[in-house]
Amino acid sequence: MTERCADAMSIFGKYSAPDLFITFTANPKWPEITENLRPSEHTTDRPDLLVRVFNLKLKSLTDDLTVHGVLGKSIAHVYTIEFQKRGLPHAHILIVLQADDKFSTSEHIDKFVCAEIPSSIENPRLHEIVTKWHVIVMHGPCGIENPGAPCMEAFQCKKMFPR
Repeated sequence: MTERCADAMSIFGKYSAPDLFITFTANPKWPEITENLRPSEHTTDRPDLLVRVFNLKLKSLTDDLTVHGVLGKSIAHVYTIEFQKRGLPHAHILIVLQADDKFSTSEHIDKFVCAEIPSSIENPRLHEIVTKWHVIVMHGPCGIENPGAPCMEAFQCKKMFPR
């Protein structure tokens, strides 16, 4: 592990600091997993299936990022996989982009990063995905508008929203 860390550091010493830090976590509700569980089985019963699907999706993601250059042409990349306390595999990916593709302005970043719910008219598939999982990935509403929200304790948001 020490040698691999030293290798990664030497890669960044040669090419520059990474431009992208991407995390990727397995989702036990991916259809490829749930459709292949036997009756009465849970994802925790089939770590082999979970890890196999995770590895296939991770390979697809790294190909999109490094070979196909969906966020820009990659000149170097490294990743590591670890397992969370819940047992789910989780990858940290670092990517160095060529000089022309580096994110140099906020407008350039805004082309790729967005914190909005996609339009149901312009992109219905992405809208469905985001709204299906919004409870997990988005905070709120809470406070006076929703005193029964899971983040509420003693009539205050334990995450200290709004900020």
